[in-house]
Amino acid sequence: MANTDTCPKCGSTEIISELQIRGGDGHPPYIQISEPEPPNRPFIWSPKFERSQFTASVCGSCGHTEFYAVNYKA
Repeated sequence: MANTDTCPKCGSTEIISELQIRGGDGHPPYIQISEPEPPNRPFIWSPKFERSQFTASVCGSCGHTEFYAVNYKA
């Protein structure tokens, strides 16, 4: 739904996009993205981590919701 104006579930065009997500007590408003382990992992390897806030797109007709990381390139 981020790149379209149509809900993939019901086909509605009532999309509310880029809604900010806020965390509560003990629930931070971000996700942690980690680099996947390579198939031929070297002897010394440390994955890269990136924290990202995220947004949501919600269908105003059926409630279908999709979440999108803001900084998704680790």
